[in-house]
Amino acid sequence: MLKTSKFYQYKTDNEIDLYINYNSKFKTNYIHLDIIRPLSDEAEVSKNALIPYILYRGSKEYPTNQAISRRLDQLYGADLNVSVARRGENQILRFSIEIINDRYHYGSENLKQAAVDFLYELIFNPLIVEGEFKKAHINKGQDFLKEKILAMKNDKNNYVMERCYQEMCRGERFSLYPLGTLRGLKKANCDNLYYYYQQVLEKSPIEIFAVGDIKSRKDFFQYINKKYVYKRNKLLPLNNTVIKTGGFQFKEKEEEDRINQTKLSAGIRIPVTRSHPLYFALIVYNGILGGFSHSKLFTEVREERGLAYYINTRLESTKGLILINAGIDMLDYQIVKNIITKNLKEMSQGQFDDDSIRWTKQKLINRYKNLSDNNHSIVDAFLLGLINGKQDSLNYVINSIAEVKKDEIIEVAKQAKLTTYFLLKPGSVQHDL
Repeated sequence: MLKTSKFYQYKTDNEIDLYINYNSKFKTNYIHLDIIRPLSDEAEVSKNALIPYILYRGSKEYPTNQAISRRLDQLYGADLNVSVARRGENQILRFSIEIINDRYHYGSENLKQAAVDFLYELIFNPLIVEGEFKKAHINKGQDFLKEKILAMKNDKNNYVMERCYQEMCRGERFSLYPLGTLRGLKKANCDNLYYYYQQVLEKSPIEIFAVGDIKSRKDFFQYINKKYVYKRNKLLPLNNTVIKTGGFQFKEKEEEDRINQTKLSAGIRIPVTRSHPLYFALIVYNGILGGFSHSKLFTEVREERGLAYYINTRLESTKGLILINAGIDMLDYQIVKNIITKNLKEMSQGQFDDDSIRWTKQKLINRYKNLSDNNHSIVDAFLLGLINGKQDSLNYVINSIAEVKKDEIIEVAKQAKLTTYFLLKPGSVQHDL
């Protein structure tokens, strides 16, 4: 059994959730705060995505990047990060600080409390000039976010996956890219972003996670409860994802770009998510289909027939989606499609052996065991369960994977519906998101 501690839940007076995981094996304490927003429309998603990169530029007490860096240096080189993520149809604004364990320094300052103070200052006390975020911070945030959006478009593997999501989920909120769009970014500059941000803080679920050497959980909670006193009136749910179970129309889309290798993404709908009784069978199904080097698609498409430079699957378990991703020659496109269709049918008919089940389970179990060695991964795994209303311990997940039966995997396979192909092939035309 893994020696992993549980998360203890607390709730502040203003409806902020705190989850504490006491773990003495790490030399650092990791404090992470998520603001969870529904994916709504292009304009709002773009504004949400911009906010962390504005706040990162400075606060009232630390008004410049230099001031922030000096404070982090004073905290023994603490590591500050901000980012934006998508889990199902939820957009997550993420802030974290990682700081050395108090037992490794000899000063009088309580480093855990100092980290809590720093995050509070950054998120709840931004630098405001005449009722708005400082204009220079907005401009720098926009420039940085624009670079990240363009970087995704230049990373063709990620671009093809995102375009497949957009086509297979067109008309659904999941089709919105979590960093927004260039068009939405331009519109964001016309609004009062600080007023909007105040509404975000007032109405959004806010989740704080602390992993590390936090023996006195109640004292730590009380400190946060007294510190995080921002007035709130939470109205939004934690999970805003809608699972579509029917009415799918098959789509096949192509684009051209200045590339040498054709890139393919095939989208599968499957109405099994994290809270479903067959969830662990879904994980094993995905692994057998294309998750590992022994998987059916990798073995046939790449190893036996040499039709792909790479091929794998990607599971989005909050929305119930699987992507099959491959790098191929354009001339082999139809052959690869036929093999994908054949393997999906074989999975639904139980045409996979006990060895593939055993190998997949072992690789999955090893992957989950490795999660316990990384405090960031511990938080990410717990958040995924939190959003889906199923907060399983790592030991429970590992035991559940080990107990998955073949007939459960077949039951999952029978519910899989291939709905979309997206192809990016060599050519001269470049497309915008």
